[in-house]
Amino acid sequence: IQSGLQPLLSAERLEQTLDNFRASFPSSLADPGLVWQALEDTALAGHHVPPAAALASVLLTFAVSAVATPITYPLDAPYGPAEKYNPELAAEFYAKRPGIVIQRCLQLAFSGTPLGVSLLIDKYITKKDEDTATKKIRAKSLLEFVERNGCTYIKIGQAASVREDIIDEEYAKELSKLQDRVPPFPSSQAQEILEDNFGPLRNTFSDFDVMKGPIASASIGQVYKAKTLDGVDIAVKVQRPNVVNQIALDLFIVRTFAPIYQRITQATTDLQALADEWGRGFIAELDYRSEAKNTKEFNAAMKEKGLTAVTSPTVVDSLSTNKVLTTQWIEGTRLDKSDADDVARLCAVALNAYLVMLLETGVLHCDPHPGNLLRTTDGRLCILDWGMTLDIDPGLQLSLLEFVSHLTSEQYDEIPSDFVKLDFLKADKEEFVRKSGFLEPLTYILKQAGQGGGGKKVRERIINEFKEKYPDLDDDELRDAMRAEMKEYSEKAKAKTVVVGGISAKVSELQAANKDAFSIPEWFLYTSRAFLTLEGICLTADEDFSIISECFPYVAKRLLSDDSERAQAALKNMIYGAAGVFDPQTVIDTVDGFASFQTSTKGGAHSQQDAGAIDTAVLREGADLLLTVNGSNALQDLTTDIGSDAVTAVVKGFLSDLPFTPSKSREFLELTESERKATEILNLFQSRGVG
Repeated sequence: IQSGLQPLLSAERLEQTLDNFRASFPSSLADPGLVWQALEDTALAGHHVPPAAALASVLLTFAVSAVATPITYPLDAPYGPAEKYNPELAAEFYAKRPGIVIQRCLQLAFSGTPLGVSLLIDKYITKKDEDTATKKIRAKSLLEFVERNGCTYIKIGQAASVREDIIDEEYAKELSKLQDRVPPFPSSQAQEILEDNFGPLRNTFSDFDVMKGPIASASIGQVYKAKTLDGVDIAVKVQRPNVVNQIALDLFIVRTFAPIYQRITQATTDLQALADEWGRGFIAELDYRSEAKNTKEFNAAMKEKGLTAVTSPTVVDSLSTNKVLTTQWIEGTRLDKSDADDVARLCAVALNAYLVMLLETGVLHCDPHPGNLLRTTDGRLCILDWGMTLDIDPGLQLSLLEFVSHLTSEQYDEIPSDFVKLDFLKADKEEFVRKSGFLEPLTYILKQAGQGGGGKKVRERIINEFKEKYPDLDDDELRDAMRAEMKEYSEKAKAKTVVVGGISAKVSELQAANKDAFSIPEWFLYTSRAFLTLEGICLTADEDFSIISECFPYVAKRLLSDDSERAQAALKNMIYGAAGVFDPQTVIDTVDGFASFQTSTKGGAHSQQDAGAIDTAVLREGADLLLTVNGSNALQDLTTDIGSDAVTAVVKGFLSDLPFTPSKSREFLELTESERKATEILNLFQSRGVG
């Protein structure tokens, strides 16, 4: 062996290398030096082993040992004492500890070998694309890989499940099933952490037997039920020991290999930057003081906004630290598992709460899976787990408000401009999108979605429309007709807007060839995840539920109550439209929406007496908007327009009915369009019993 390796390493250099190798790996791993010594002994006994076989034996022994042995994480902090995500500090930290990096890479490689080998065979040997059935099988393998490999990969899997720009739709769909559940760590360790923070438990809690085990265990911590010294039920969340080192190591590996994956998949997203963004969120989530602050600020904001139908657990500050979070115990049922008759109402409450977060408070809850949405016993919605939030820029809030107002009022021509403001679309691509015909199919789908019923009902309505149009076609012929008509729909749109020379690409080709024009903002990922969760729950309770329609009450309330220039412009645009004449039904819908928002977001399950008090509060808030003296707003302008036109219409009608009014004068007494619409609005209010 020595003579075979002599050209590569001197005996002294070989011994030094083995010493360094041993020092960088946990002592629990098989010592490559001992394996080497055994091979030397075999050689001295006259049984010569080829040098390559000897080296392979050493490496194989080490690899098997690395995979089978749990990692012993260092106690030092990879991000320094501040424990804020810092990839540069992590790189320095793990450069000095290559052993655990290699060990973790080997564990991940072994765990992902079946999936990885099948993908490599397809790409480099058979060179065939995956069919749907194969994707579904491999997606399940990916889910199992993520669940096997701990908290970081569960977090990454959850984040990637809404990123179909970086993973295939089938894989994303399977990852969306991820639940943040992992085996609990020993309660004896939890007790040590609690006693380090608060001293003997008997001096802090009246009833807390940690050794009974947790009631729930997640990737970052686990929850116990206990009582305070004065007998109040509480939930105590204890962070996993040394979890920051586990997450930091996996993030370092993901960040290191992200550019390689990006080159292989030719993804347009900067995956290393995305890994950094995830890292900042994951590490920030480890500071329970931040989660406590987010929880308290949400409760205060909802109280200030009058949304008393939604809440979060009350934080017990005296029993909370950066590693332990204590809140009052919440009695309730998961919203998606509740059989109460107010589930649909609470979904609307949740939707409004997320709109308020997105468009007013500017702090968005980023973990809206069904397990974090509870129906309390008093009929309110409770949102749990405020460890991960996203700050929303105020400029983005107004752009979103304008977009939602265009969507609810079906002004789809404004959507490309909205996409630019919302960072979906690059500004220099706006005109290209308008000319491409992309907008026409989008408009059609949005109109269908606005009628409610989710994806299933939308598909049914589209198919029924085509069946009525082509009654003699069988199913296959009908599908061909639908595809052809959609293509023609796009081509007609091009013909209306394209200059000489035109654009001949199809809508699908536009999207495929211009990935650089489109991006997916982070706020959209979390908001869409929340809305998809809520829509799924609501469709179970009400098969005709329309999430677009449910947005309208909040939009009406916000536009009516926001006196900023852009919000007032959005309200006028929604009511008056491009023609500059108000639409009676939109006015009625806006007033109804304001009342609906105020009613649905106050209190829990209402008694008749409560309902009366809520109606009074709604009328008071409406009067405050209408009678404010801090300058004029769009509501006052609209009321003035309608009122003056209505009075004029009444006077004209009175004069026209007089028997002695000259016939020539009657021509001047004919109602204008705005006067007719004002009269129509008054008639609509009267027919609905509105004073």
